[in-house]
Amino acid sequence: MTTSCVKRSVRTSLRMLSMFLLTGFVAVALNAGEWRRDVVDAAAGSFSSLRVDANGNAHVAHFDSDEGVVKYSFWDRMLDKWFTTTLDKSRGFCSLVLDSKQHPHISYLGYGDGPIKYAHWNGTAWEKQGIHIRAKDISFYTSIALDAKENPTISYYHYWGTTESYTLSLRMVFWTGTYWGVRTVDSTPGSGKFNAIATDPSGNSHIAYANVKSENMGLRYARWNGQSWEVQVLNAWLSPNVGASSVAIVVDREGNPHIAFTEFGTNLVRYAVSRAGKWTFETIAQVAEVGYPERIGLALDAQGNPYISYFDVGSGLLQVAHHAGQKWLIEIVDQNGAGFNSSLQVAAGSIWVTYRDESGRGLKCARRPLEEAPPVPAPPQK
Repeated sequence: MTTSCVKRSVRTSLRMLSMFLLTGFVAVALNAGEWRRDVVDAAAGSFSSLRVDANGNAHVAHFDSDEGVVKYSFWDRMLDKWFTTTLDKSRGFCSLVLDSKQHPHISYLGYGDGPIKYAHWNGTAWEKQGIHIRAKDISFYTSIALDAKENPTISYYHYWGTTESYTLSLRMVFWTGTYWGVRTVDSTPGSGKFNAIATDPSGNSHIAYANVKSENMGLRYARWNGQSWEVQVLNAWLSPNVGASSVAIVVDREGNPHIAFTEFGTNLVRYAVSRAGKWTFETIAQVAEVGYPERIGLALDAQGNPYISYFDVGSGLLQVAHHAGQKWLIEIVDQNGAGFNSSLQVAAGSIWVTYRDESGRGLKCARRPLEEAPPVPAPPQK
């Protein structure tokens, strides 16, 4: 395809993004249990962040480490085709969310024009801006959500101080409608390297994150109550002397937080939910080796059942687990090193997973109908 054809395809996809927001959904017709795997972008696939809109179209933010750019890919359900465009120079760690108009909002790490960048589709074009924050450095994951007024809130890992002496903490930046405000979520040294943010039905923020300092190591959860952050240290439910990584969070319609994470040290994949203020933890599986810096996927179906995607670096398998009754069913989605940085959605009658193919370094998307499928036996746990 010529360069002019590629440019026309990208322009067409962006026009379709606006046009299809008003169309209805047509269900994907696949045999139950059959995973369809597509190559979204053969060039790049790190830190993918997936959302499926109300019309059945898919949106993905991802990072091209070779070119140093963040990209946006759009799957058009009418054409059954992926379109990809380059958004901006970036240091990666992107995150994507959709607003009520089904427009994408993306956070990612930038360069001199702002250590954190924010881009959103306004219905006609992409708007991008750098968020200037006083910091020694901002690195690792960003995560984006929208508040009750659909203004963006972004969580990030904050470095402050000198080269010889600095602190690491979890902070978040939020758009007031006029300016960007900043709040410290957890100032405990080491908090926030792995973080994920979500909002509840009232628009309040919930953040799941890891503390990686040896003296504070573990999983944490913070909730904004409208006035201040309520922080909970969840180490009592973890294995002794282990850390957490690959953290994901979803808040259900009742305002209950659901968290998926990996225990770094035991290699356990775990799930936690808080109802009526009481946390329940479950162990899903044990992988041979945890990836770094990994991203785990978490989504709920219409009945509130959790689905979790995770990658076993040791076996090279991407797997999806879902809760059925009193047990977890596990399926193998892809293999041979395909599965790093997965992002999961349950929407439009299907399960969707985007992830990086380590052999080709490209971005892939797998999906199957939501109807119950016989689980593929998982490999023996080590």
